[in-house]
Amino acid sequence: MSAVLRGLAPSSALVALFVSGCGGGGVPLRASAPRVSDDSALCRAAALHETPLVTEWSSAEKASLQARLRAGGLAVEFTGCSMRPILSCTVRGSYRWQRTTLSSETIAIQSKDELFTKLPLGAFALEGELARAGSLQVRTMVGGQYVLDGSTAADVPDYGDCAQATHLLSGLSIGSFKLNSGGNLQAGANIGVAEFGAAAKTASSETMLREAGDFESCQKSTDETPDLGCSSPIQAFLVPLPRFMKERGSGTLRVTFSSGDAERPWELRSNQQFVCRTPCTRWLSPGEAYQLRTEAGPQLETVEVPDLRRYGATNAVEVRAHPRNNSAFLGGIVATGLGGGFAFMGGMLALAGGVSDRSGLVTAGAITAGVGLVAVAPGVWLLVSSGSHAEVLLDGAPAVAAPRTLDMRAAF
Repeated sequence: MSAVLRGLAPSSALVALFVSGCGGGGVPLRASAPRVSDDSALCRAAALHETPLVTEWSSAEKASLQARLRAGGLAVEFTGCSMRPILSCTVRGSYRWQRTTLSSETIAIQSKDELFTKLPLGAFALEGELARAGSLQVRTMVGGQYVLDGSTAADVPDYGDCAQATHLLSGLSIGSFKLNSGGNLQAGANIGVAEFGAAAKTASSETMLREAGDFESCQKSTDETPDLGCSSPIQAFLVPLPRFMKERGSGTLRVTFSSGDAERPWELRSNQQFVCRTPCTRWLSPGEAYQLRTEAGPQLETVEVPDLRRYGATNAVEVRAHPRNNSAFLGGIVATGLGGGFAFMGGMLALAGGVSDRSGLVTAGAITAGVGLVAVAPGVWLLVSSGSHAEVLLDGAPAVAAPRTLDMRAAF
């Protein structure tokens, strides 16, 4: 069993709450690298359901977010198969504990489609275990919720780090859970604690992958506070931000814009209007024209965002802006200037040798001109390649060479 535990992992780094006692006895599942290809459609479909289960998050992530959630509302970036808290995005409001009637549910997963539908945030990490065991079961016991008061999705700022957010965490149900593989337990809901324990004993062929809390502890929660043994995050309730709902229209493409130089942020603009500041993520119409412009530096630089229409079926598109490489630019000017000078001198020598009928001078001129032309080629290449440009990356790898700008005025 230890080999299974080491090979699996949570796929996401999001919320969890109030939970030093909820880590349970499970070993954190180790995340697999996200893939695009065939799974992109499943992730896009999962993004339409804004109440994802978060049972697979680790105890360390829960503890690290406890203080942040106490500080106010939490905005997140939710893309279907991943959810990331924007910790530096400050949103007003506070989370209030609300005790609810105990409810228990067992969610059975027997296919890849069911895995991405019912447990999308853990789909990539659990896909291999599902294929091996044939089925997964998530058993939960919920004792209450943390509900956000004093803030709405409209209160999330549209600038700075908050520009990356897509949703506001409006609530988080907490309790206890067990994640098993194998077995033949059928899904069910709203069963009692005693019945839950009896059902668990019948599944002798199951393998425990992860658990947090204790089902019996959920009966000890009060109206003032949850019991520590029943405070593991179970399900997140998300509200899409107004701008995200508008941007996420039919035919749009989700694009992340970043800078190739950490010290030089860029502005994304459309029709000379500010859209967002890098790094930021937006749903865009791929047929529209966008520009990236530097905010600081010795001079302003503007590059065109490449045509994104060819990436319409892709789920992870990044456009990275690079400023001009001044060293390469100056090197290109020097190489081109010297090469051009040698080529000119060689041509003049060859001409003079031809007029005076001196073959030696003609040969020397030809050699000099040839050396000059050889130097001009790399000089021109340095000039062109050193210009500011934007490149498109798919899943972190360059997709295609993007056109680069060359502004000769900058040399003077």
